[in-house]
Amino acid sequence: MKRVTREPDRSRALSEVQTMAWLLDNSIPVPGTGGRRFGIDALIGLVPVVGDLVSGSIGLFVVWRGSRLRLPRIVVARMLANTALDMMAGVIPFAGDAFDLWFKSNTRNLNLMRRYLEQPDTSTRGEWMAFGVMAAIVFAVVLLIGWLLVSIVGEIASLFG
Repeated sequence: MKRVTREPDRSRALSEVQTMAWLLDNSIPVPGTGGRRFGIDALIGLVPVVGDLVSGSIGLFVVWRGSRLRLPRIVVARMLANTALDMMAGVIPFAGDAFDLWFKSNTRNLNLMRRYLEQPDTSTRGEWMAFGVMAAIVFAVVLLIGWLLVSIVGEIASLFG
């Protein structure tokens, strides 16, 4: 039997996610850019590797709230893919930080959550397609990072060998 989330719980959860997404993705205005904003996720991500793990872990709160609200599994999977892509791309120095300023996974996840809470009968066909693309991108990023690590280790080994 499917458990129905009560309206006050749903409103509270959505409010928490909205606050978290705003803080992580849009809380800091950039003067002179016509309203462009970034969040503490971009600042935390400046700390190599650890910052991206920390910000990604915080971003998992948004996904967890979505799963607790009984969103369709594919929507939660897409939210996870958004967070994973953000974490993995963030590991790449400079380019990952620039990607983080543009991608804003927490805001994307909030928008997914809103769409399926406001219109629960919405088709998930588009989410399946988007998830497939996201999974391919995440896979490609993992391969790229692995190739870079192997190349770096090979170069270091040739220096000492």
